[in-house]
Amino acid sequence: MNTKVMTSIYLTPLQKRAVAHRARQRQTTVSEEIRTALDKHLKDADNGDEMQLSLLAGEANKAMDRMIRKLDDAHVALADLRRSLSQKKR
Repeated sequence: MNTKVMTSIYLTPLQKRAVAHRARQRQTTVSEEIRTALDKHLKDADNGDEMQLSLLAGEANKAMDRMIRKLDDAHVALADLRRSLSQKKR
């Protein structure tokens, strides 16, 4: 059995009724319902951070691809300009 530490939290009357109702439905305790909800919230928060970082990395990669294409286009334009200028010198 996991060791538990006593703590107090303040719930609104509506929250207290809802969690007590859920505990009765699931045949658990209010404390167990609160611990389960807290564990889920903490896990989801961690996953959310990873998801946001993943989305950010994806957007950064897309931006890098756009920049590379623009640089490639600029390189081609400069090469064409150099060619054109060298032909005019002849």
